[in-house]
Amino acid sequence: MMVMGDTDPHDDKLRRRIAAEAARLVAQGVDSQRSRLRAARRITRGWVPAHQLPTHDEIRGGFGHLVGDRFDRLADLLRPLASVRQDPVRHPEGDPLEHSLQTFDIVHAERPFDEELLTAALVHDVGMAIDRADSLVAGLAALNGLITPRTRWLLESLDAAHAHASGTLGQRARHRLESHPDFVDVALLATACRQGHVRGAACQTLEEALTILRNLDAESTAD
Repeated sequence: MMVMGDTDPHDDKLRRRIAAEAARLVAQGVDSQRSRLRAARRITRGWVPAHQLPTHDEIRGGFGHLVGDRFDRLADLLRPLASVRQDPVRHPEGDPLEHSLQTFDIVHAERPFDEELLTAALVHDVGMAIDRADSLVAGLAALNGLITPRTRWLLESLDAAHAHASGTLGQRARHRLESHPDFVDVALLATACRQGHVRGAACQTLEEALTILRNLDAESTAD
């Protein structure tokens, strides 16, 4: 049975190369499963058994090899969301990228100066294009080094904010969330996320949203 020619399929270095190539393919819009197979063929010029392919975690780690500045790398993570299929009844807006842009616009109308909150609005669904079974963990892993601790907290607390709004959050968790200094902001993020499901809504393009973030970053650096 041909696996990879003369190449050892258990070679960690080779697995990292495949994972990095798979991450690039995901960034171009290829789903995570197909990206592993396609990356393996490109790197090895042969066939690789599924159990010897990089794991989803290894592909997440491959995002660290993407080039460009922080905003270019965010764009690479966001573009694949346009190819993620969703239930058209629950998601009349279409794909997660459109939802993310609508969420960004709603938050921008309320907090046009808050780069960290706006970033959270834009990237809260990036994990959907990597591992839909655990999109939050996948997204946070891919965003490692690209977001601030506050943005990370906003993303980690978004589900709790949804539960708070629906009245299903436990008493201790509710008190903990309400006592956090960014409670009002994560509540706004949750509201925007719930409202960002409008079919054909006019909103910023991805490039325009990233330009807003770049400008806010430049302003904060100048200060």
